[in-house]
Amino acid sequence: MPIPKLTLLFRVEPGCLGPDGKQHIEPFCTLAMQVFARLEPDRVTWQIVPRFDKHLEELEFHLVTRRLSEEQASQYLASTGCELSVLRERIDETLSMLVTRYMDSVG
Repeated sequence: MPIPKLTLLFRVEPGCLGPDGKQHIEPFCTLAMQVFARLEPDRVTWQIVPRFDKHLEELEFHLVTRRLSEEQASQYLASTGCELSVLRERIDETLSMLVTRYMDSVG
């Protein structure tokens, strides 16, 4: 039986796309889903959505139907040979690259 993947819900702030970010955030999230799907595809399922409500956390972790704390998600990933801190760095690097590419394409 395959090991279930961790679902990582990642909320992206429209402001990262500049003053007109609200206009661009939906297509940006669609693009980001395609790119992020290639990060740890055997361990992580990505859900990338706009972060319109600042009360919601930037990252949420789920395993099947259960929400996990960051510590639980870290432990789960570690059991699969992946470190959450390394994954977070890759998220930041990938997001930065995507924002730059996206802004260059619309600018």
